[in-house]
Amino acid sequence: MSKSIKTTGDLRSYLASIMVSVGNGTCDPTKAREIVKVAGQINESFYSEVKVQRLKMDLQQSGDSFGEMIIGDEK
Repeated sequence: MSKSIKTTGDLRSYLASIMVSVGNGTCDPTKAREIVKVAGQINESFYSEVKVQRLKMDLQQSGDSFGEMIIGDEK
């Protein structure tokens, strides 16, 4: 892959290209499974961040920008 993945749309496009590559025999299915597994973890982190943002909105608190949520101690 020549360009980096910066958006959820980029991730979907990349995964679709992997699916096509497996279908036409240019990508090893085992490698594709590992890629999809990692992408699943990324999607879980997206979902978690959306849930936190939604809760903050419901509590009328200001939220972080997506991708900027602090996950440890602030330093």
